Amino acid sequence: MDLEEQRRKNAYRRLAGSGAVLIVLFIAYIILIRSLDTAPAAHVSRQETASGLPVLHTLGSLSLTNQLGEPVGLETFRGKPWFANIIFTRCPGPCARMTRQLSLLQSKLPEGSNAQLVSISTDPEFDTIQVLQKYARKFEANTESWSFLTGTRKEIFRVSGDELLLVLIEKEEEERESENDIFLHSTLTVLVDGLGQIRGSYEILEEGALEDALNDLQRLESGTN
Repeated sequence: MDLEEQRRKNAYRRLAGSGAVLIVLFIAYIILIRSLDTAPAAHVSRQETASGLPVLHTLGSLSLTNQLGEPVGLETFRGKPWFANIIFTRCPGPCARMTRQLSLLQSKLPEGSNAQLVSISTDPEFDTIQVLQKYARKFEANTESWSFLTGTRKEIFRVSGDELLLVLIEKEEEERESENDIFLHSTLTVLVDGLGQIRGSYEILEEGALEDALNDLQRLESGTN
């Protein structure tokens, strides 16, 4: 074997060795990327299941306005659990009792809880920002953690039905028993977690529902089964 041929063979060996190293490094890189991609999903999964509460629905979006005229979206409640219901201030039916129950719920929130309360008015033409402020004062709401929301009629109906899964139907005039008997709506209160997922639903006017809601909130915030 002449000197030139020996040099070529040595060069091939070096190239082959370098190629093997590159392949190993490439495989290691792919494994690392995949592990980084899947790590957040695994973390979210643990968050979802740690409390033992089911995920009933995941909210997509909301675009409303609070009693201070400030815009409110899902990002407003990111990282915080929140209770939500739908009411209207001139409601002749259960709305006042629902709001009193939510006021009682707020007074019983555990110390250190960052839970929020949300009441969405279904009557935006009447329930102006000023009307909602007066309504909040009437029920002694702590508005640092309780938002009274309004918005366009279309968005209110969409958020109520499609996002919060709460029934909201406007009555025909011939169906109304009084001038203010405008809506047929759910009396449920839903619990939404900090990821925008509904984790509980409570018939807040029924006996024991308040305690159930508070117990589920505690499980959600503590992250225990």
